[in-house]
Amino acid sequence: MSKSKFNVVNPDDIISKYGADTLRLYEMFLGPIEQSKPWDTNGIEGTFRFLRKFWNLFYESDVFSVSDETPTKAEFKVLHATLKKVTEDIERMSFNTSVSQFMIAVNELAALRCHKRDVLEPLTVALAPFAPHIAEELWEKLGHTDSVTGAKWPHFDEQYLVEDNFSYPISFNGKTRMQLEFPTALDAKSIEAAVLANPEVQSRLEGKAPKKVIVVPKRIVNIVV
Repeated sequence: MSKSKFNVVNPDDIISKYGADTLRLYEMFLGPIEQSKPWDTNGIEGTFRFLRKFWNLFYESDVFSVSDETPTKAEFKVLHATLKKVTEDIERMSFNTSVSQFMIAVNELAALRCHKRDVLEPLTVALAPFAPHIAEELWEKLGHTDSVTGAKWPHFDEQYLVEDNFSYPISFNGKTRMQLEFPTALDAKSIEAAVLANPEVQSRLEGKAPKKVIVVPKRIVNIVV
């Protein structure tokens, strides 16, 4: 934007239409804070939709519906992955990638139909530096009388980020033909045995013994025939 080119955008107009939180988030989402960035008001709609989706996690049919049920493992994983990413990004002042992570988290939680307090409350605290107005309002609706800005920063727990299973690409002579999922705790020999016992693998081998089976844990299985 430039005054000389008569394309200056009045922030008051944007705030009037979308709210201050949307403008804050959009400016952070544009890219690294230390770099110049192109301004495109069409992109503001995306951050505005994100805030509406975040708000909707707390509601069902316009009724505030936050549950005290214990979150599922999948829900905890989304929460702690987000807390880890945002905490580390703030230290680096990488706010654009934090906003991206929030967007991913909201989409995943919406798909899981998550309305759990133990997930939404720490997310609200984490979102507060980025979107303080909506965070403050939701914090109050969660039953708090103090400001969200005084809440303790939520810590992520690595135990929720450990994958129990890994989906291995199964290759034949270097060409991926299928996927098989196995527990991450399995060693290479156990994975090889399980792969060779699979009916589809047996069918592709046509009764022949493979020349070699290369197993790279948490990466790939390549069968040389």
